[in-house]
Amino acid sequence: MTGIVILTQLILPIALLAWAAAFPAEGALAIGLQVASIATVLLGTSLAALWTMPPFWVPYVYAGTLTIIVVRHTLTGAFAFHSLWETSAWNSIAIALVSGLGLLGGFLAFDSLKGRGVPEGGVVDIAAPFKHGQYLVANGGSTRTINPHLKTLDEGVERFRPWRGQSKALDIFRIGPWGLHKSGWQPTEPERYLTFGSSVLSPCNGRIALAVDGVSDMQVPQMDREHMAGNYVAIDCGEAFIILAHFRQGSIAVAKNDSVDIGDPLGQMGNSGNSSEPHLHVHAQKNLPAHMPLAGMPLWLTINGRFLARNDRIESR
Repeated sequence: MTGIVILTQLILPIALLAWAAAFPAEGALAIGLQVASIATVLLGTSLAALWTMPPFWVPYVYAGTLTIIVVRHTLTGAFAFHSLWETSAWNSIAIALVSGLGLLGGFLAFDSLKGRGVPEGGVVDIAAPFKHGQYLVANGGSTRTINPHLKTLDEGVERFRPWRGQSKALDIFRIGPWGLHKSGWQPTEPERYLTFGSSVLSPCNGRIALAVDGVSDMQVPQMDREHMAGNYVAIDCGEAFIILAHFRQGSIAVAKNDSVDIGDPLGQMGNSGNSSEPHLHVHAQKNLPAHMPLAGMPLWLTINGRFLARNDRIESR
């Protein structure tokens, strides 16, 4: 867990909730600003941050805790609504500072919610590319706040051009019943992540256009910048090419020109290529240029009719 995650997903929310519990504002305007600012900070982080550690259910705990604090203060009279502003000087300063954070939280919440809507443009629907279990979308959606893949749409940056096809991709983790996806604090061994070794299935009927294997799996959080996609499979599904990447070395079970049906095994999720930890990368593109296979025209992707964004969960049976 990095320092920024500890700060934004643990220290900051807990500190704000403790402040609201111990030092309630006095005066209707002060109370409104205190509660609204904390709520927008919590909402912004819950939507924009990736919740794997802490797990996805923690933001609900924060929201429930804030609700309990507000109800308790209202019922006990700790919130004094008889004037606009009577809170202490230091609490006024704290409210002003947190209001600034609230504006940032509001922007993050707005942009994250905007990115959850199905955008205009070509959309390809596929079946879930994995067996039964619970999965979490790490990166996905139509804004950069929740889907950093979109930065490669910038045609003005030359180094992005070979990877333009992956601009609307999804990154997916496998998670356990409690939302956890690894054993241990910060394990470097990819085998200690639930994703590693999980089966990958064909998400469409089609033909294998490319199958690349032999790239080593990396220790976490090292990444292989020379083989960005790592081990990967490209399937010609007719209306589009579906690319699935970062397979476990030696696990790919198909070869070029093989025919596949939905649900056929392709290999196992791994940690090869530009992958900071084991996950499945999947995207759709219109063509498959011979000299730069991942430079095709990117398409939006849905799985079983769902447009997926960061922190969405998929339960495959």
